[in-house]
Order: sequence, then C-alpha cells, then structure tokens
Amino acid sequence: MFFSDCRSDHAVLAKKIRSNKRADRSIPLTKVSEESESQITAHLRYQFLQRHVKSYGQSTPSEQKGVTVLHLQNTYLFKDKAAFKALPDGGLDDSEDTAPQNLLQSLVALEEEEEEEDRVCVNQDVTTWAESVPEIVKCLLAGSSNGVVKTTGGDPHSLGLTVITDDLERAKKRRFMIYICGGYKDTVAERSALMETVFPRLYLYCKQRGYDFRMVDLRWGVGDPVSDRHDTAELHVEALAQCQETLGTNFILFLGQKYEVQTLPSTISREVFEAIVNVVERDRQKMSKKKHPKMDDVISDSKSNIATGSDTGSFFVPEQNNNHDSGDPAPNSGLMSDEISVSRNSLSDADETRISPAATRCWADFDRDLILLQTWYRLDENCDPPVYRLLPVSTQQPDFLSRDGQRRRQARKAWQATCLHLWGVLQRSGTEALGEEGTSHLLRTVLDWEVEQGLQSLGAKAPPEEHCHCYKRVIPDLHYSLRNEHAAHYIDLLEGRPQVNHTLNAAHQGFMDRVHKKLRHTNIYERNVDWGRNGLNPKHNRSQQFYTEHISSHFQRTVINSLNKVMKGNKAKGSFDIRRREASRMRIQEEIHRHVNHGHTLENHHVLRDGFLGEMRRAVEEGSSLRPILLLGPPGWGKSTTMARLAHLAPSWITGAVKVLVCFVGLTGESRNVRLVLQNLCVQLAETYSHHTELSEGLPHLVNEFHSLLGQVRADSPVILVLDGIDALSEEHGADLSWLSTPLPPHVHLILSATTDSACAHTLQKSAQPIVLSLPPLSPDDITRALKHKLQTDHRRLQDWQWQLLLHACLSCPSPLYLEAVYAESVLWSSFSPQGSLGLPPDLEGLYVGLLACLERTHGEQLVGRAAAVISLSRGGVTEEELLDLLGRDGKVLQEVSLSHSSSTSSSSLPRVPCVLWARLRRDLGGHLTEAETDGTWVYHWTHSELGRVCVKRYLKTDDSRMLLHANYADYFRGTDSPHRNIFQPLAWTLEEDSTKSYVFNLRKLHGLPYHLVRSGQILAFLSECVFNYEFLLHKAWGLSVLHVQEDLKGVVLPEKELVDMEVLAATLELSRTVLLQDPCQLASQVMGRLGQMVAEDLPVAPGDPQKFSYLHALLAQCARSSLPVLVPSYSFLVPPGEIPHTLLAGHTSIVTALTRGQRGLVAATCDGDGTLKVWDLELGRAVRTLEGVGGVVGDSLTLCLEDRVLVVRMGQSLQVREVDSGKVIYSESDSLDVPVVTTTCDGQLLVAFYDGSHLVKVFDLVSSCSLLCCVNITLDCDPIHKDHSVLVSHNSIKDYVLFAYRSGGQAAVLSARGGAVLSVLRAQHGAASIQGVEMTNQYLLLFCRYPYKRDSEIIHIELYSTASFKYERSILGCSQDDISQVTVNRTGTHAVAFCPSPRTGITQVVTWNLETEDHKHIARFPGILTAGVCLELRFCVGVCSGERYPRLWDLSSRVNDQTLTYNVHKVKRDGTEEVILMGKRPRYAVCKSLRPGTVRVWNLARSRFTGRPVRVEHGLYGNTDVALAHDLKLYILTDRGTATFTDTPSPIFQTLLVYDLIKRSYVRRQSGLYIVPCPRHEYRLLEGQLLLGLSETRNHLILWDLESGYIKGRMKASHTEFLLSSSTVRDRQSQIPPNETTALVMPWDRRTESHSAKCRRLEKEDQREKEEQRSLDREKYNSIDQYLLSGDQQVVVCSYFSHHLNVFSVSSQDHLHTLEDRTSLLILHTAALTHPGGHLVLANYSQAQHIPYLTLWDLQKGTVRKRLKNEPGVCCVAITDDASRVAFGISGCNKLKVWDPFRRNHKTISGYASLRLGGSNQLYITEGGAKAILLAGELSLWDLEACNILSVLSPDAHIQCLTLLGGDNSSTLLLGLSHSPALVAVRLTSQSQGVAVATGSRDEDVFSESSSSEDEDEKDSQTCRT
Repeated sequence: MFFSDCRSDHAVLAKKIRSNKRADRSIPLTKVSEESESQITAHLRYQFLQRHVKSYGQSTPSEQKGVTVLHLQNTYLFKDKAAFKALPDGGLDDSEDTAPQNLLQSLVALEEEEEEEDRVCVNQDVTTWAESVPEIVKCLLAGSSNGVVKTTGGDPHSLGLTVITDDLERAKKRRFMIYICGGYKDTVAERSALMETVFPRLYLYCKQRGYDFRMVDLRWGVGDPVSDRHDTAELHVEALAQCQETLGTNFILFLGQKYEVQTLPSTISREVFEAIVNVVERDRQKMSKKKHPKMDDVISDSKSNIATGSDTGSFFVPEQNNNHDSGDPAPNSGLMSDEISVSRNSLSDADETRISPAATRCWADFDRDLILLQTWYRLDENCDPPVYRLLPVSTQQPDFLSRDGQRRRQARKAWQATCLHLWGVLQRSGTEALGEEGTSHLLRTVLDWEVEQGLQSLGAKAPPEEHCHCYKRVIPDLHYSLRNEHAAHYIDLLEGRPQVNHTLNAAHQGFMDRVHKKLRHTNIYERNVDWGRNGLNPKHNRSQQFYTEHISSHFQRTVINSLNKVMKGNKAKGSFDIRRREASRMRIQEEIHRHVNHGHTLENHHVLRDGFLGEMRRAVEEGSSLRPILLLGPPGWGKSTTMARLAHLAPSWITGAVKVLVCFVGLTGESRNVRLVLQNLCVQLAETYSHHTELSEGLPHLVNEFHSLLGQVRADSPVILVLDGIDALSEEHGADLSWLSTPLPPHVHLILSATTDSACAHTLQKSAQPIVLSLPPLSPDDITRALKHKLQTDHRRLQDWQWQLLLHACLSCPSPLYLEAVYAESVLWSSFSPQGSLGLPPDLEGLYVGLLACLERTHGEQLVGRAAAVISLSRGGVTEEELLDLLGRDGKVLQEVSLSHSSSTSSSSLPRVPCVLWARLRRDLGGHLTEAETDGTWVYHWTHSELGRVCVKRYLKTDDSRMLLHANYADYFRGTDSPHRNIFQPLAWTLEEDSTKSYVFNLRKLHGLPYHLVRSGQILAFLSECVFNYEFLLHKAWGLSVLHVQEDLKGVVLPEKELVDMEVLAATLELSRTVLLQDPCQLASQVMGRLGQMVAEDLPVAPGDPQKFSYLHALLAQCARSSLPVLVPSYSFLVPPGEIPHTLLAGHTSIVTALTRGQRGLVAATCDGDGTLKVWDLELGRAVRTLEGVGGVVGDSLTLCLEDRVLVVRMGQSLQVREVDSGKVIYSESDSLDVPVVTTTCDGQLLVAFYDGSHLVKVFDLVSSCSLLCCVNITLDCDPIHKDHSVLVSHNSIKDYVLFAYRSGGQAAVLSARGGAVLSVLRAQHGAASIQGVEMTNQYLLLFCRYPYKRDSEIIHIELYSTASFKYERSILGCSQDDISQVTVNRTGTHAVAFCPSPRTGITQVVTWNLETEDHKHIARFPGILTAGVCLELRFCVGVCSGERYPRLWDLSSRVNDQTLTYNVHKVKRDGTEEVILMGKRPRYAVCKSLRPGTVRVWNLARSRFTGRPVRVEHGLYGNTDVALAHDLKLYILTDRGTATFTDTPSPIFQTLLVYDLIKRSYVRRQSGLYIVPCPRHEYRLLEGQLLLGLSETRNHLILWDLESGYIKGRMKASHTEFLLSSSTVRDRQSQIPPNETTALVMPWDRRTESHSAKCRRLEKEDQREKEEQRSLDREKYNSIDQYLLSGDQQVVVCSYFSHHLNVFSVSSQDHLHTLEDRTSLLILHTAALTHPGGHLVLANYSQAQHIPYLTLWDLQKGTVRKRLKNEPGVCCVAITDDASRVAFGISGCNKLKVWDPFRRNHKTISGYASLRLGGSNQLYITEGGAKAILLAGELSLWDLEACNILSVLSPDAHIQCLTLLGGDNSSTLLLGLSHSPALVAVRLTSQSQGVAVATGSRDEDVFSESSSSEDEDEKDSQTCRT
C-alpha cells in the first residue's frame, strides 16, 4: 500500500499545553513538595537492588549509585552538586519551563554515615556523560514535553483550515462541553453514572435554553489507553482543549485510590534519545569488561523479564519476597527505587518475569535493551529538528490490527510485554541521562497530560476554579478487603499478594498533592463510600447507589450553577411573533457571519494563481457590470479559495465604498436552499441601501425584492456579489436560477462559480450570457512554491526521493485539492519509510480510495465504511450523537467493535460504540472532515463533496443500501428504541418559567425526518408522520417557516396517482401563508377554518366505499387536540381552497398606492408610498424598470401613455408627466383646486384630464411635449351628485373617443378629444338607473348600471351601445352580489371584468361577463379590499389591495370556461349575522338575526351533527324599519310604524307588536295600539317578564314598556333638586373658581386698599355669579341621554348625558340612585364597562384641570370614586370582572393590553403582537374569573392575564360582525357571527374539553325534532348556510 502508517507527535501536544500556560500561575519547585514522587522512585530503586543483591550475594557497586536519597523530616536535598548545576538556570526556580508538576529532578538523600570514597567514585564515573546533561535537559524543558522537540506547526492531517476568533466566540456562547476524566478501571461507576443519568438532564436543560451541550468521556467503554499509533494522550488533550474553548465548567476530574496506567512517549527528541542510548551503551561496555560469576543464570533470567496482562495496555514489574537481613539495608541507588512495581490495575496474567537490577545485569541485558530501543524507536529526519519516533504496534505485531479476535489479543499481549520492557529501559537509563524529574516528565501518563492541560488558567481572568472540579473518592474499608477479586481495580496491589503497593500508592498520593496545589480545596469534593462484595457496583449495593446518586446530584447542581452564569440575561422578551422574528433575524445574521468567516479563512491560505487573479481583475475592471462573471473549473480546482481571495481584493479594484456580499453555497445546510440564500443577500442589501425595508420570505417575492434592492445601488457605493458553488444548490426549488437574470443594474457586479460540466453552468451560460473565465491548472512554479511554503510553515523536510514523489504526483494532477490531500499524506511520511512502501495515485479519486483503505486497516472496515456512509448521506452534516447512534444500529459494526475494541469491563451501561473510536477516526480524517454549526447544533461534513462521492461509490453501491441507511436515519429521528426519546429527539424542547412557555425547536428532526423518509422510499410514513401530522407541521412552521412545509410538499414524488389530500393541503397553506408567516400557531385554526366543512361532507357514497380524503380526516382531528392552546373554530368560516390562486409581485418596500396597465405588451406600472415607480413585465413576473420618487411624490393614480414611454402621475390635485426611461419630468401642474381624473386616447398620444368637482376638461398632446391641445367646459343634463370621485372615465379608447359619466347619474357621454366636443349622450334605459362604471371596446360602449328597484337577479345591468352609431343594442344581467368598484375590459374586448370589494365583509370578488354569450361568473374570491385593478388579458389580471406592498396577479383564463362558476340568478344572496342571542332558559339554543332583514336562524349548540347547519331558518319575518328582539325562542317584532297624534308635536311610534314562536313556526300573538318610541335597534333591551327598555321621545329618560299589556310600566328619570342650589359658601367653593376669573376681579394691590363695604359688595357679586353658574350646570343635567349600559343581571342602568355626567338607576324600582360627576372631567360611556351585578363602573376620563388621563373605578352603590389609575392615555376598550377585582384595558397606538387590580395595587402590561391594531371599535371581555381576556380587534385573540402573554390569535378572512361569550364570564368559548356567512361558528381553546360547553341536559330538551331521522324538512332552509 502506498500509504504510510499514521504517526503521532507529542511535540504538538506539549506545545499546545505550554502555549496556554501563564507564568504567574506556575508554581516554583522550591514551594511545591515532590515527596511522593521522590519517595516512590527511591523506594522502588532500593527494593530492586536489595532483591538482586540478595539473589547474587553481591553488594551494590559504588559506580551505580550516581546519587543517593535520604528521607529526613520529609525534606529532600541535593547532594550531587553536579546534577543540581546541570538543571536549567542552575537550580530549581519558578520559571515556566521548570513546572514542578511535570519535571522530577534527580534527588540526593543525605546519609550521616556515608563513605567519602563512594561519593568520589560516583563523581568520577558519571563524568563521561554528565557533561551533556545541561543541554539535554534544556532541550527537554524548552522544546516540548515527553522529551520531544517541536516538529510541526499543526495537525499533520489538517488541510490548513482554521476558524477565526468570531466563530470561536459564538461557539463559546452557544455551546457547552465538559470533559470528564479519571482512572480507566477505578472510576467507571462514577463516570458511567454521569453519562447515563446526568448527561440527559443537562442536555435537556441546555437545549431548553437554546444551547448545545456535550459531555466527553473518552474512557467510557474502553479499559486501557493502548492504541496502534500511541496517540491516546494527544487525542485526549485535543478533546480537552476543544472543551476548553467553551464557557462555563469544562473539566471534571475523578480520583480514587489507584495510580493511572503508564504509557510510552510516541516521540523523543534526538538529544534525549541519544543520551539514553549512550547510557545503555556505556553500561553494556562496562559489563562486557567483567565476567559475572553467574552469567548464565542472568542471561536465562533476563530473557523473559516482563510481566503482562491480557486485557489492558499497561505493564508492571512484579514483586518478589524480600528476605532481608535484620541489619541495615544495603546501600540503594538514587536511579532505581527499592520497588519497581506497576499496579495490577491493568494486568491479570499469571506469568511473571523480572527485570534484573543494575547490580546484577550482564552485557546481554544491555545489548537486548539497546536492540529494543533501536527496533521500536527510529530517527525521523523529516522533522525539523529530527526526532525519534515510536513505531506503530502493527509494524512489529501485524496481528494487532487483525480481524481475528484471538490473534488480535495475542498480539496485544505481546505488545504489552514489549511495552513494559521499553518502559523499564527508558525509566532506568533515562534517570541516569535526564534525572528523575526529566524521566518522569518523559514517561507521563494520560491522566498527567489531562490534568496539566485541564487545570491551567484560561485567559487572564479565568483561574482553574472557574471551570474545573475534582471529585475524590475514598473507600475507607478497602484495606480490609484486599483479598477480594475486585480490589485490584481500586487500589494498587503487589502481584500475587493482597498487599498494597506502597510505591505506586505514594506516587498516587503525590499526584493528588499536585492536584491540590493547582486547584483550591473549594473545588475538590471528597466522598467516602463503603466497599461491597462486588467492588463498587451501584446496581447491586444500595449504599453505593446512594453514593453515585449523590455524586450525580452534586455534579448536576454544580454544572447548572456554572451554566446559569453564562445563560443569564438571554431570556427572550416580547410577544410570540416578535420573539420568532428576532430568532429568525439572529439565524440570518449568524449564517451571514459563517460565510464571511469562511471567506476570511480561505483567503488567509491562498498562495496560488496570482496571475489568474490579475485576469479576473481585468474582467471586473474592463467588463460591463451588466453581465455577470462566471468562474468555471473541475471539482477540487480551488474555485472557493479563488473566490474568497477575489472577495478580499475586489474592493480595491473598484472606486467607491464597495460593499461585498459573499455566499459559499454548501457551507451549511441552509446555504443550499435558493430561498434562504436570496433571503440572506436581501437582508445584507437592505441593511446597506434600504434600512427600513420589510422583506418577504417566499422565493418569488424575494426574487423581485432582490432585483428591487439591486436597483437602489448607488454609484458611490457599488456592490459585488460573490456566489461560490452555485451548482451545489439543492432541489427544494429545483435549483432555480431564474433570479440570476440579466442585464444587471448599474454598479452591481455579480461573480459566480460552478463546476465546469455541471448542468447549472450550461444553464447560466445560456440564460445570463456571462463573462466566462476558466480556472487554469496549477503551474509547476505554483506547486513548488506552495509545497515549500507548507514544509517551511510546518517545520518539516522530505528526503530527496520523497520530494520527487510528491512533486511528480502534484504535477500529474495540478489541482489545489489534490495538492492539499497529498501534502497531508506526506506529513505522515518519515525519513526511514521504505522507498517501495510509498506511492501516490495520479488522481484525486484514487487518493481518496487509498485514504479510506488505510483507515479501514487501522480502524476497521465496518466502522470506517459505516461512518463514511453516514456522513455522505446526511443532510448538511451529521452530529456526533447521530453518528454514534447510527453506528450502534449496524450489527456488523458492533461485531467488529466487540472483537477489536472490547472493553475489559462488560456492562450493559456502556456505549455500544465507544466515542473514543470515532474520536480517533475523526482525528485521522483531519482536514477532510469539517465541523460546522447548522440547525442550531454542530455537525460534521466532508470538506469537499468529492470525498462524499467516493464514499458513496465505495460503500453504498446499490440503491437499496442507500435507502436502508436513509431508513436508519429516519428511525433515529423518530426515536425508535431510544429510552430518552423525549429528551434527545422531541419536536421542540419546551421550558416553562414564570407561567410562560418557551420553545427551542429541534431543527435537525424537522429537517431530517422528511428528508430521509422520502429518500428511503417510505412515502406512506412521510405522509402520516410529517405531511399530515399536525404536531410536526406546527413545529416546522413555527420553528422554521410554513414555506419549509410547502417545500416538503413540492419535493415529494408520489409513486402512484396524485393524492387529493396533498393538493388540498397545499392550496390551504397557500391561502393561509400570509397569516402563518406572521403567526404559525394559527395552523390549527386556519386548517379547520378552511377544510372543516369540506372534510365533514366527505362521506362514503355507499357503505364500504372509500372516502375522498385519506389523511385530512385524521389531520383535522389532530388539530382539535393541539398541544398548543389554539382557538379553533367548530365550522369553516375562511375561504376554502379551490379559488384561483394569485401570485404576489414583490419589489415595493412600502404600500402600493396606484396601478395602471401598459399600452403594449404585458406591462403594468405601480407606485408606492415612498414615491417609487415600478414597471412590471407580467409574463416574467418581475419589475423591469424602477424610477425613484422625485421630491417625495406619491402617486394616487398612474397612466402609461405613448407606447409606454410616458407615465402620468396624479398626486391629489397635482399632475406630473414623466419619461419612463430617463425619469425626466416633462410637464407638471399643482395649481388646480380639483382632482384631475386622467385617461388617454389616440393610442396614448392624447392625454385627457377631467377635473373632479367641475366641468373642466383639458386635452394634452404628448407627442408635442405635452402641449395643451384644448381646454373646455362640458356639461350634461344632470349635474354631478357626488362631490368626490364623481367622474367615471373609460381607460380603453377607439379613435379619439373618451366615454365618461357622472357616478350615480343616469347619463354618459362620448367626448371627441381632438375637437373637445361631446359627440353623443348615452341615456340609461330607465330613469332610476345609477351608473357605476363605464368602459369601451372596439364594438361596444359599456355602461354598468345599478337598478335598486329591480329584483336581486336583475339589480346590475351592463347596457351595450354601438361604437359606430352610439345606439343602444342590448343589456347583460348581473346579480345582487356585484358590489362594483373597478371595471375593466380585456384587450380583445371579449370579457368585462369587475372587482367587487365589500368593506363590510373585508372580502373582494372578481366577476366576469362574456360580452358575447352573456355568461356571468364569480370567478375568484379573496380576503382584502381591492383599491385598483386592471386586466390586460384573462391570463394577466392585476389588482392592488389596501395596505399591501404586493400587487396580485391572477390567471382568469384557467377557469373562465368553468360552468360550475356560472352564477345562478336564483341563488339566494349570502348574508351575514347581525346579532347572536343566547336563549337563557334553553341554553343549548342560540338565535341569530341576519344582516338581511327578516331572516332568523336557530342553532343547536349541543349537537355536533348540526354544526354549521341551523335547526330552523325563517325568512321574511320583519322589514327594514321593524325592530326584532328574541327571547325564549320567541321573536318580538315591533312594527306598524306610525305617528302619534296625541302629542303636541307629532312623533313616530311603533303601534303593533308581533310575537312569533320559532318552535311552532307561527305568530302566537298580535297586539296593536302600542305607543313605543322608535330608537336605534341596539338601544332596545328585552328584559325578563316581557319588559322592554328603551328611550323616551326626547331621550332625556328611560321607559319600561310592558309587552304583555302594551302599556308603559315605568319611567326612569333623574332627580336633581338637591343640586339646584349649592349649600357651600363662597370661600368653600373658592378653590373651584378658575384662577383667571379670581385674579381678574381684584388685583392683590387693590385688595390691600379695599374698604370693608367694597369687600362685602364684591363677595356678594361673586356669590351671585357662582349661584348662576351652578344653576346653569344643574339645568344641563336635563340634557338628552347619549347612551346607557345595562348590567348583566338587568338590575342597574347607567346613563351618560350630553352634559357629560352619569346617572345610575335601579330597574326594579325605577329609582334614580346616584349622579356621578366630575367638575374637571367629561364622563361618557364610550370607553366603559359595568360589572355583572352592576355594583361598579370603570371608565376612562380626562382631567381638564390637571391635564392627566385617568381610569376611574366608581362604586355605584355609594356613588363615589373607589380607585383611580393615573396617566393612562389612549384607552380604547375596557373590561371588568364581576367583583371589580380586575380591570383590563387596551391602549391604542402602542398596541398593549394592561391589567389593573384596583384593590391590590397591582398594575402590569402585556405587549401585543405585530399585526394588532387597537382602536375605538374593539371589544374586550374578561373571562374565567379574571384569568383570561378575549379581544376582538379585527382579529380574535385570547390573553392570559396571569402569565401576561397571548395564548392564541385567530385571523379571519372577513370581518367578524358580532361576538358572544357562551357560558358567561367563566368560559372561553365564543360564538362568532360573520359578516359574509350565515354560519354560527363556535370557537374554543384546544386545551378545553371538546365540544361546546353548554348545559345540554337530556335529549328531551331538543325542541326542533333534532333527534328525528328525517331531516328533509330543514334541508331546503339550510342550503343557504352550506356555502
């Protein structure tokens, strides 16, 4: 294989650690004790020597001592001065390079009885090598840890991609990562408890708050650190460093009573290694000069001196019984301790070997050591400086990577033996070469690395205590259970003996001491736990279970407290739509920043193609900005890097303040969607050129707005659009490129890139006609320069033959991607690599295949293949959790993992695939894999798509394999077999705080589930779980947008015929798109409001027949059970799907004010509120020209003339004529007092202006620069009736004819424009006709007339006159539904089109007449009030609605021949509901009075079978002048209006009462002779006992009529006698006199000289004047009543008078209770509310004296003010609870609802939603005892007054005519009367019980035969409601 084995380098790791250290945090060695480490070293060496001295009967030679150690009062001193001086800087200082936690220095113990000659021998013998110690140690300390010097500047696998600071900062803010470490064996219980129980909780906690969370434990599931390439330490430290990039707690350390497993250094610096080899060679030479007495025994004994274990990667030197004499111990060596023993933590094999002590070793042992070092460590001169590198295990043990588990275990055991021997050699010889400090630093454990990295300060203000915590576990009774088989896992024991290994125990204690020195005791938590029979097993021991639970609980609290410090202050505020808009804005901004940062990263690494950049510069500078530049190149050719460099340099190529917008398509999942790419570009353009622009979200609208914003680019601020990888756009919109149209606006430069042979490139070259530039291959100079630059940067060199191999490969494939990939491979080459083992394929695909093969050999074929496939088929990337879960779902992967990477501890709690396996694979992939943020989390994806293509080709060869993997993805997102499905894969993470719910949506699932279901072929599951799953639709529309839902619907391809349900749902979402974009929570109400009736009528034709809809029934049932509180209707009340769809023409940034059509082509023109004029090409659907407003001109009317070259704009009374191309004003007038009404004739050459309100007509010749041709006064027989909009003119013309008329008149006239004379006057066929519009075709002159006296079917006539003879020819009938506002005729003259907006209902209809066949159709209906409309052809009908920024475009031709739309003249006109009256004694019934007089409907509210269908309909019961009141299913009709003659002044009265029984369907009583004063209908109240309350004829008092007898029962009049004369004195009332009047009578200086008599006269005059004023005020109390309020129990009436005071009356006694007045305020009931029992009144008033608005609460029982709320302006609606404990009121202008608790002095504000418009006509109700409020302000909304939020909003298409609460104030069920439909709609919250909450009673209460099986009787009457 041409790939070399992967290498690891400790130098990079040490560099990373050291670079983050701070000198002020380093602890000097003189201040930190190293007792434990020194004691371990001394003791091991001493015991080692003593054993072998006893064995061979010899004493320790003095030449082996070097230094000796003496323990004296726990202090270690240097005795060997030479060794002390050999240290850097001459001793132990507190410098950074001598960190005491990493370096163990050679210590010398002082002995009182030591011989002087021994010291001399030692000094003489070490002279030969000690001279080199200073340089060696300095290299070790300064270069790197583990005795390794720096070799490369970064990860050898990296492609050079970096992340700039902004990305890191955002990552820290949105992501938390915690690294967990501890012993491999002894901390499994604690670490497993955290990962199993705490991690899901913390994950949920963070996700609920919008943060990503991970816990990293690379030991979980593995039992030792052994790896083929010895990269465990580097892997762990890199993972820890990544965690440290995040904020909050990021390092958790678990400590037990066992020392960590030892490992070997992967690289050693050349100086250090050769020093060690010199020591071995010196010892070998010494031993070769002497003959050992028992040489044979030594040799035989040294052949197997290593003990190993079968299941771990550690090693140990076994203990042997030491039968020492009772005397003093033999002199020991400072290089070896008296015990060299490694713990049994990882070894269980029974085989034992011994390492011969230095005193008894022979030359063969040293020879073998030398061979072993030279075999496993090879000099790598490719590093600069060179290093010795530890070869991979598989180099000498090929079976280490075998697929055979047995052979793999044997190779692992053999390596452990070799590893132990190597460790012993390095420890023994390194101590002499480096000293014990340097040796310990060289032989550090993985945990040492982690602690050094983790316990360092992060930044200037982040000490370890801010982010590190340590848990220290102690088992007190462990020493009593050493014989237990599990004891060796928790404490270091001597081999084969139940005794503690004191050496390793002391070393462990020293390690913990170092931890204590670095970390404060406040962050170290010590816990005790009892020993169990099975060791530490919480599943079988209750006390241990309590211990792990306690640890988990404490850990969770600690982490949460840390996270809260970061999360605080991030709580979103505002209403739901504001929060959603803010979240969407933040997502867009973050997406923009990702692309900008990615561009900076690529630009920083660009060193190629400087010459080609010059060519691009010339193309930008010399080329026209009207054509885009297209950069083409094969995959991997460096297009993205070139585009990034271009984006950086281009601003210097163009003059002006250049704005560069960059987008790298495919960088994130969002950037593949055309719509989202356009949205990001529009946002950036709007921020620069049109800051206040409100952008759309739909693709067609964004396209138009994109071009509109480009048109605003100025010469001083040009823009450059850099779009890279345009061919990577996904299929959501079919990779639509129509928005890249040409020519581009001036000062706009568009630069694109695409793959050469892509379909996108061919499409662009055909449609956009770009300037094409092809990327050339890399030149040899570029390749050579780039490679040398990389080698120099990474401090590497290559052998000559390697350099030639690399250079030749790059020349064979001159691609930047190939160059990066082969260079990354060359980083793995060493200087000793055999020449025949290296090779590089000549192409990129072969290189990737070789990379995958190498990874398969190292990590396993199944693991690599599955991981690569998962990444390749992911949607925009895969998260680590997704990847590990999907790996665990593959049985082959699990089998491979169990054979190759089995854990020594088998437990069901361990992960199926340890994350360390993926971590190693991810590290080896290097720069080929990129981590990016998308969908609110972090994902991995291929850096270049070519590798993904190779992976699919290699691992997913069949469609079935790809579909299976997609199915696995879908199962993962479904949460199949997941115990924590609601935590890891919900639709949204919900957090409820302070009674407020917040949602963080699982965008991965919302995007991924439909994506993978469709691609796995699970179409039925896709339909049932996504498309027709209400909760999924709701969360996707809410978390993303309803547009994403529509994209899902368009993207699926059904295998069979089209599904009707899909079409209906798509049409429904299209109709509701505007509402759902603002408030997605209305999904349930919109779907049920449009489809409820349609689905309810979907019944099988016969039993067993299928229904029409397969899924909609279930969808509507889910909508009724929405998890979100939603107001859902009981019946359809919105426009159903099936209407002609319209297209919105987006591009205006403000409301469109005018519309006109062009004279040639399919062109229209519009004007908006900013004065911007746009000319539209209707066939393209976008604006082709934009004219900026001049002087703030806003057009009310537009007219295109002179073949669309001239535009006439009318602005009020002003007129302006402009050239379209240049925008030049050629004529202007503004001196007219009348409004000109403009039209054209003679093919647009003549401009005719009629002046509204006068008879003046002007004709201008546009050909002659708009010269005035004539000016005449034209009069008809009838004068204009209306003052405004009185003139009607035709917009079509023939010859020079202009047809005009006066609105509502009976005549029209034909004007000859050139002659200025009337040619003919056309009179309507009847004198009562009222002309509503005029138009002209080539054959006919059309008069649209209304005949009020005719029948409904003939109320509209179109009278046709001949254009040749001006004679009447015929009439075409219309219908009563035609409320004509705008009329137009298509160009061919075949059809007349009328727009009929209804301000009463808020709905506009489009109607057509075929002028030949006289066919009349109501062809379209839509919500909105249309203000202008034109029809060029039936395919292009354009209209503008009031308050909208988008003109609407209809295609009427698609349904103009649909006979089902032909209007039936016999169809009864649809009417709305005027009033809903609940029947008190029969609560299940409600009576609705229709807007059409005489029609009454009765509804059964309890039976769902009658939803949308009344049980009784009566027509013609009363007329327009009658008053009908309903009570107890009886209708009381006041009729027979006459005149009273018994009064002085004749006055109208009602003389007859008719009582109609709705149950019997007959009149039950007629009573005449009544004298009831007529009032407006709403001023009558029908009370219990057949009493009628109304106003008197003078409106100064109330009258109660007894309808039973017909007489007046009583009058309620005010009594003001007590107020006629005031009893207060002048001085008492002096404060009430206005200050200006008081000071005007007597000046202060006159008062001082005033006599007594003059003073008395003055006071008498003042008293008299005040009495007159009081009498005047008292007389005003007898003024007329303005309005009155009746309490809910009908006992109290409050009246307001035009004198602005209030009177309170008792209905039962007809007494005047109180008069409420405020001298400084006007009291009216326009904004007031009365409690149900009538005890309190709240109203808004304004104090004229204090100039302060108040909200006042009156106590009506006492007639006094109870409470006042100050400074509350703009109160427009108010409501109060029955006990007056809570008042709610709306504030207009700021759109807020305020809550006031008068008796608790509580006042709070609830912000409204964006579309809320509060005004004087709003209705407000408080329900459920003051907990909720219902507001009708155009839209219906439900407010939670306790939680201060909005529960739900319901947006109707038409106006809601009336609203009634069902069930009183304790219910939130509403009855809605609509303006356009007779249906009674019940609305309730989905959280309430289903059905209408009424007291239904028994079935016997049905009084209209509802239970009867035959309903034919009501079928005819109910047809009018089923529309």
